[in-house]
Amino acid sequence: MTPAEPLPLRLGSDAEFEALRNALAAAGYTENAVCERLGLERISQYRLEGERHLTGEPEDVLGLLIWLLMESAPISSASAAKLPMEELQTLKLVTSQAPIYSTVMLYPARGFYVVSDRTRPMEGATGGLPEDVVYGGIVPNTDMFLNHVPFGPCDAFLDLCCGSGIAALIAARDGAKHAWAFDLTARCTLCVEFNRRLNGIANMTAGQGDLYEPGADLTFDRIAVHPPYVPVYRPRFIFDSGGEDGEQVVGRIIQGLPRHLRPGGRFYALTMGTDREQPFEHRLRQWLGEAESEFDVALVSRRILTPDQYTTDSMLRRGTTVAEIHEWNGLFKKLHVTAFVYGFLMIQRRDRVRPVFTVRRQAASNTSPADHAWLLDWETSTVDGGLERMLGSRLRAVADTKLHMEHRMVNGEWVPESYRLEVDHPFSMSLRGQAWTAHLLASADGSRTAVELLDKLKTDGAVHPDTPPIEFVRMLAMLVSGGFLEVH
Repeated sequence: MTPAEPLPLRLGSDAEFEALRNALAAAGYTENAVCERLGLERISQYRLEGERHLTGEPEDVLGLLIWLLMESAPISSASAAKLPMEELQTLKLVTSQAPIYSTVMLYPARGFYVVSDRTRPMEGATGGLPEDVVYGGIVPNTDMFLNHVPFGPCDAFLDLCCGSGIAALIAARDGAKHAWAFDLTARCTLCVEFNRRLNGIANMTAGQGDLYEPGADLTFDRIAVHPPYVPVYRPRFIFDSGGEDGEQVVGRIIQGLPRHLRPGGRFYALTMGTDREQPFEHRLRQWLGEAESEFDVALVSRRILTPDQYTTDSMLRRGTTVAEIHEWNGLFKKLHVTAFVYGFLMIQRRDRVRPVFTVRRQAASNTSPADHAWLLDWETSTVDGGLERMLGSRLRAVADTKLHMEHRMVNGEWVPESYRLEVDHPFSMSLRGQAWTAHLLASADGSRTAVELLDKLKTDGAVHPDTPPIEFVRMLAMLVSGGFLEVH
């Protein structure tokens, strides 16, 4: 066989899947053991392509499993005798004649055994990877995506554009009453069902179809998607092509939220979009249609590229020709694309009538998944009665906040003209302020409430004596959202 042929997996009986699962566990084939053997801190550091981690066929069972099932290297009949070959061959995970190859990759990740397509061809194989390849669930960006999706108790979880289905597996194990995993291709759907059965997960359903199609009118209170978002001039793989501008799939996914995301539900995506006449987070509201006033939007950007930077990168990494780059740049210019924004998108549907918000933050080197969750919760609280509650809250300036002042010479004296605040956590933020802002941060030591701070600033002449408390608190909320103030 070649990697371009249909997946050879056999959906065996529950007993056969259990036998393989137990055999792999008994052999010590765990994520920790694999990482220790290969010198990795995390399984996502494993190289799916190129040079193998092991230098030759090992002699021990753990090493042989890594060599066969992850390194995609052949083993001899003598080595095969040390492994649970009956369990592997029953489900068609390995070939039956020497030299013995794995037909797929099978690796331990996040407490599961996960199957996906081989990324290293068998010796002598031709044809390369299929267009609808099931890519590995242990690549770094998938790892980042999974780290930022809040798993835990929920009623209905949807893993959309699911690939190997690893997000649905985690959700079903970690608190979802039921998890669904939808993908366009039969190849992915077979792989997901195999992974579900291999791990003994009962509260999970795999479905094949275009985006939400397999679920018909099903609704969900949590939707997670790592969609095809890469702008591609000449598509090679279904999993990585978001169309010429990268938004063809993402846009249709967001268009479906009014129909499929329940009130109070949340949507999470690691994706890329474009800034045009409006920033991406504001533009996507158009895709929500008439229901856009029911949705909050928060985007945490990780990387921003100009169109020229993106096309240059595509030429170097994908072999896009100079002529194609010229045509592509023409398209971006026609669409008024000013930047490509890669990051983590969070959308929630309000569960009662209230104002909604749209925010963007820039991730810093130490921004954590908890910071993403805090941002969504904080912004929600400010539009849902939180401003009034903040009046009695004590406030403290964030440590390591930087203040830059610009002065202008007036009548032979330096006069402060502008103030700029900077902070590196929870997000990388820069904010133009005024004199009262600097005075406020110097006074916010955690001992005063918002009302007491306002009184102090009025007494000190830093703000107008008629400043309404609610307007003052609204400005404080912006400083908290930016990471310059903390509420205690």
